[in-house]
Amino acid sequence: MSRPTRRTGAIVAALLWALLLTACASLTRDWLPPEVQVTSITPERIALDQQTLRVRLSLRNPNDRMLPIKAMTYKLSLEGTQIAEGGGELDKQIPAFGEAPVEVTVVADAAKALGLLPRLALRREPIGYRIAGTVTVAGVVPIPYRWSGEIEPEKLLRSATRGLR
Repeated sequence: MSRPTRRTGAIVAALLWALLLTACASLTRDWLPPEVQVTSITPERIALDQQTLRVRLSLRNPNDRMLPIKAMTYKLSLEGTQIAEGGGELDKQIPAFGEAPVEVTVVADAAKALGLLPRLALRREPIGYRIAGTVTVAGVVPIPYRWSGEIEPEKLLRSATRGLR
């Protein structure tokens, strides 16, 4: 009678061990970087040497679990020219396969931004952008991201004129 009890105990222990290993593996599996889309760029402060821009982003979580972003860095390029960068704390919980809007502030090189933004706002074809940086997940795991896309010039002009009022 003690032999089946030992065998049952060993089976239960092995199953618990396998379950624990599976749980640990799911906690340590790699995070996929969020998909980052620029939805608007609004001038916030204009100075001789720097311009502060408010950039509205849409972050999409491609992971099958909540993406707890605690910080984010970003470098923004328009038509191949890096015009701004920034970073800081961000407390955003993006649900699995969900998306969330985020507004960030970036510091632009005034000469580049003032030389490029008005010219791009008058274009008729979409403006290519690239945004790259890192998101820090759960406060400790930095995940690099790099996304590119296009923004309509009318959208850029609308958000720019709204910011200058």
